[in-house]
Amino acid sequence: MALGPRAVERDVIEILYIGAHDCFYCQHWETARRPELLALIRGTRARLVEIRADSVAKPVLERHFPPAYRWAYRAAGEIRVMPSFLLVADGKIVLKVRGTSAYTEVFEPALRARLSRA
Repeated sequence: MALGPRAVERDVIEILYIGAHDCFYCQHWETARRPELLALIRGTRARLVEIRADSVAKPVLERHFPPAYRWAYRAAGEIRVMPSFLLVADGKIVLKVRGTSAYTEVFEPALRARLSRA
C-alpha cells in the first residue's frame, strides 16, 4: 500500500495488532491466539507491534501508533473495527484484516506463507 518513511529493513515481517482494553474480541484474541502467534514468529525475522486504542467505542487515531509506525496509520486509512491486523513486509502494508475470523481465515495463512518464503 505505502512505503514507510523510515529506513526499511529487508526481509522483516511486522504484524501490527490494533486493539483496545475494553474490546471483548480483542481480549479473546490476546488470550487464545496471541501466544500462538508469538510461538509462530519466535526465531524468525518477524515481530509483533501492539497498538492500543482508548476504547472500542472510539476510532483509532494516529496518536495511538508508535511514532515509527504512524506512516502505517496514514496508509491503512481509518480503523474502526477491533481487533484489526496489518501485515507489513519490507516496509509496505501487504494485508489488512478486521476481526478474529479474518485473522484466522485470511491473516494467519498469509503470514505463514510469508514466513515460509523468508
